[in-house]
Amino acid sequence: MKVLRSKEYVVHLKEDLKARVLQLKQRGVYPNVVVLLVGEDAASKAYAKMKGKIADQLGISYQLEEMPATVTTEEMIAKIHALNADENVHGVMVEMPLPKSLNEEEIIQSLDPQKDMDGIHPMNMGYLLKGQGHTLPNTPLAAMALLELGKVDLEGKIALVVGRSNIVGKPLAQLLLGKNATVMMCHSRTPHLEEWTRQADVLCVACGQSRLIKADMVKEGAVVIDIGMNYDDETGKLTGDVDFEKVAEKASLITPVPGGVGPVTTVMIFKQLLDRLEAKEKA
Repeated sequence: MKVLRSKEYVVHLKEDLKARVLQLKQRGVYPNVVVLLVGEDAASKAYAKMKGKIADQLGISYQLEEMPATVTTEEMIAKIHALNADENVHGVMVEMPLPKSLNEEEIIQSLDPQKDMDGIHPMNMGYLLKGQGHTLPNTPLAAMALLELGKVDLEGKIALVVGRSNIVGKPLAQLLLGKNATVMMCHSRTPHLEEWTRQADVLCVACGQSRLIKADMVKEGAVVIDIGMNYDDETGKLTGDVDFEKVAEKASLITPVPGGVGPVTTVMIFKQLLDRLEAKEKA
């Protein structure tokens, strides 16, 4: 069994991105992103501040604009349109979840696909479906990066994704298909989930249920990528969707929570930004 921790990989990735930012600045391009945060959601605030810290480490200009929960959909869209038109802004991100009073779909569609840092605009999702991904959802991209880091050969392997969200489960399935894996999908309403998980050579779990996957649900020698992030009310600690200690005894490779997919996700946001800026220079 090997625990695939991302700390060292993230350190090297940050160093590479920092050098790329410096090169862009030397050519007169100063990467600048704006994050819109609505309301008082504590987790969203913490994540927004974490992204700001990483942007600062990389030398990327980062503006966090906080908006009251009373903001209207029309006001949000007007703000996004202004950012779309600003040539000095290279990336825009809307922190999720949004208050239920807002029309999330209309707000997402108002983003310029070229500035969409989450890869959630319908046009970017369409490119992904066609295998021509421009900006991809960052969490699935991070999971794929760790599979590559672990030298996991996906060709012909049975890969099961537990979770069907638009920003993790569905795009991850597409990325796995792109590597010629045989992909299956399950979710919280799949009956007898264990009958499916036991077939998986590669098991990716992103359904938001703490320690859902037990050792008896995992095939011996499987690769397990835990994408879940849950807070244990009793211990106050972050947990994944996998019962890590027990499942690790059966897996050939497993990612922990915390210290696995999460830290890579945050850095991928800025990697994709730089990829776009460099591609635009070459166009």
